[in-house]
Amino acid sequence: MKNLSRKWMFMVIVALIFQLGAGNYITPTIFAASGLNLTTSLGSASFAAGDNTVSTPVAVDSGITVTDAVSTTLESAEVAITGNFFAGEDVLAFINDGATMGNIAASYDASKGLLTLTSAGAAATLAQWQSALRSIAYTNTAVTPNTATRTISFNAADGAGNTSNTTTRSVSVSATDQTPILTVSGGTTTYVSGSSSVTIDSSVTVTDLDNTTLSSATVSIEAGYMSGDMLVFINTNSAMYGNIVASYNAASGVLTLTSSGATATLAQWSNALRSVAFSTTSIASGNRIISYKGSDGSKTSAAATNTVHVAGSPNLTASNGSASFVAGDNTTSIPVIIDSGLTVTDGVSATLASASVEIAGGFQTGEDILRFTNDGATMGNITASYDAAMGVLTLTSAGATATLSQWQSALRTVSYTNAAIIPNTATRTISFSAIDGAGNTSNTTTRTVTVTATNQTPILTASNSSVIFRSGDQAASTPVAVDSGLTITDLDNTTLASASVSVSSHFITQEDVLAFTNDNAAKYGNITASFSSTSGELTMTSAGSAATLPQWQNALRAVTYNNIAAAPDTAARTVSFIVNDGASNSGSVTKNITLIALSGLSSSPNTFSVLAGQTATTVITAKYSNLSEADVTSLVSWSVQNPAIASVSNGSITGLLTGSTVITAVYGTKSIDISVTVRSVSGPGPGTLPATKIFRDFVSTDRLKVSIQASLNAGKPTSFQDTASHWASKDISLGAKIGIIAGYPDGNFRPDASVTRAEFSTLVVKAFALRSGNGGKEFEDTPTSWAQESIGILADYGVISGYPDGTFHPDQTITRAEMVAILSKILIMQSNSGESNTFIDIAPQHWAKKMIEEATAAGIIQGKGGNRFAPDDTLTRAEALTVILRVMKKDPVISDLLG
Repeated sequence: MKNLSRKWMFMVIVALIFQLGAGNYITPTIFAASGLNLTTSLGSASFAAGDNTVSTPVAVDSGITVTDAVSTTLESAEVAITGNFFAGEDVLAFINDGATMGNIAASYDASKGLLTLTSAGAAATLAQWQSALRSIAYTNTAVTPNTATRTISFNAADGAGNTSNTTTRSVSVSATDQTPILTVSGGTTTYVSGSSSVTIDSSVTVTDLDNTTLSSATVSIEAGYMSGDMLVFINTNSAMYGNIVASYNAASGVLTLTSSGATATLAQWSNALRSVAFSTTSIASGNRIISYKGSDGSKTSAAATNTVHVAGSPNLTASNGSASFVAGDNTTSIPVIIDSGLTVTDGVSATLASASVEIAGGFQTGEDILRFTNDGATMGNITASYDAAMGVLTLTSAGATATLSQWQSALRTVSYTNAAIIPNTATRTISFSAIDGAGNTSNTTTRTVTVTATNQTPILTASNSSVIFRSGDQAASTPVAVDSGLTITDLDNTTLASASVSVSSHFITQEDVLAFTNDNAAKYGNITASFSSTSGELTMTSAGSAATLPQWQNALRAVTYNNIAAAPDTAARTVSFIVNDGASNSGSVTKNITLIALSGLSSSPNTFSVLAGQTATTVITAKYSNLSEADVTSLVSWSVQNPAIASVSNGSITGLLTGSTVITAVYGTKSIDISVTVRSVSGPGPGTLPATKIFRDFVSTDRLKVSIQASLNAGKPTSFQDTASHWASKDISLGAKIGIIAGYPDGNFRPDASVTRAEFSTLVVKAFALRSGNGGKEFEDTPTSWAQESIGILADYGVISGYPDGTFHPDQTITRAEMVAILSKILIMQSNSGESNTFIDIAPQHWAKKMIEEATAAGIIQGKGGNRFAPDDTLTRAEALTVILRVMKKDPVISDLLG
């Protein structure tokens, strides 16, 4: 195959002789018809020598391409520095990455600048050779390389024995000025205040890879510089120091050394920098950071640093800035730490004997206070006393045993406060000084404290008195003072600008009214007021803030609440008070107002049968929204529908003529009708009721009979899917027939389900055909209840009552004992047996014991077996209906109707 290839290939070999910088090298350039071709990128590569480091190689041509129309592999390649080769400097390098370069290996002839690459068995592919050739790098090992541009040649031979063209790429070479290097010991030199100067570092060395001299250097105090610090160099030996001279800038702490013409050698510069000395006139101890730099005229070395520790007399250093004190608002002012960052040092003694903290500027006698408290842990035996007349706090350590760190902790906690309500706002200057255990006195350092006065917020205090507003007892309600015991104080004002009084909880527009009338200028000053019926806010103002605190107190005490609704919402109102001194609002104080509304009247009895010429008495009771009652018989207005039949005076009803009439009692906004029948002398005795009464007066048996008969005539459905085999099936069927119960949409009755207070109330009202003559009573939680009307009717007649907080809990389940309590207020209990039954599970102190025993004796309830009643068990729907029907059947006529 190789012989066939050679027959059709035309080879021209031209020997090119290149004149190299370090000698001659002859490289054959082959123009091959074989198709093996190397193509370099345009442009050139750029190499720059490293600065005090090994130079970074540069890829000669990362874009070179390898093509071959005959063979898919190459056997070898040569990369040579064919132009401006410098032996001992120039290096060509190749590293096989192990991934993209096959089995290509290389060797470099440093004397010729020739890099030879081979692939054993010509196994490496064109792509692998291309990756290899693209990675070939040029570098230079000289500190200052020859900057002639290098010409780099590439050629190759393929696996078929064909030779490629020779292609070239140039590499520009840049020399780099080497930065001088200064090396110091990096240690710490101790200097004692007041002593002669001390050499900082006798080990300084100066090197420069491409220079034998330097032009200048600086030695500077980079950190910790204090006024009085000195750096010194004196050229006392020209052989040792050359022509180096120095000048020191005391303002910046910089010592500048120069060599005219940059003639001083590196050794002379090393000697000079080693002799630089430090001294100071400052007594402040601490560290100074000394920085060294050298320059060769074009580049400056990196900084090298040493430390000089100054040990001297005690030194106190205050923090920058100032502390800020703000007076308290109606409270004792909070002290402010003067300087929590103050530092204490001493180069001579490890302890201090005493210290003084003084208000040296802006001191105000009777106001300013300095304080110190030993924490018992970090402050040794330091104690303090304060001279309030001089503004001096003196701290001492008995035996000068407290250490510098303990003194630092102590001085960092010294605080400033001001006892005045309105302090003088001049800035205070606080000075610190100390004496150490050796008797040396420190410097005096200061820090300022700014003082800010605070406008004292007015303070309102509500009284503990209760406020009750009543409505309905009169045609128009009487306003009540919201808080006649309210007090006002203001520590820094004798007048106020304005006030706001508002119904802040449960405000109802068109009902609630707050009012103030200034009818006494001496008492109320120039205070005026306006009320917003939309927001419920009464705004009070004093033009020019002229009204005094007593006048404002009088005015706020005179603010009244009124409710102008005929039937007011009786939810408790919260009234809030806020005052303003022209700058700040007071905190809000509140007063609760309890609203009690006349909800109805009752008469006992409300039906009379009286003989002509005889008198009977009734009692009129007012009922209120908070469930309270009052006898108002002597306060009502009376009217008789037919004055010829009866007359009335102060609750005494006198029969005049046989017949019936109605007497109306009016109290406030409520009224009640009393039915009166006057009989002849042969009728029942005066003022008597029927001999035997089954139900309470508010149950109309006539209306009840009519209601039952109407339901029976209507023929209502009486069966449910889930009651056929239930023990109460007959009673459930009867209850449905007379319309007092109904089932669920799914056709079930759920006889064993529990009963809520709302459901039982509705069942009772339906069963006894009850109606309310006074609109019904509401509880806090019943206005939105579906059973609101029924609950109101029972409450109106006193059958049910709510909880002490004015709620009824309509959705809460009812117990068996609660059922008995309600029905005992409808049925007039009459024993069937003359004896009451005592159940074993009803304790003597149980609240419903007597009612349960009476109901048992009357035959309307039974136990659950084992002589138990289970008074606190939840009542079921079947139980509720059964007992109600037993009560209804106590009336013989109704019993006949029910069958």
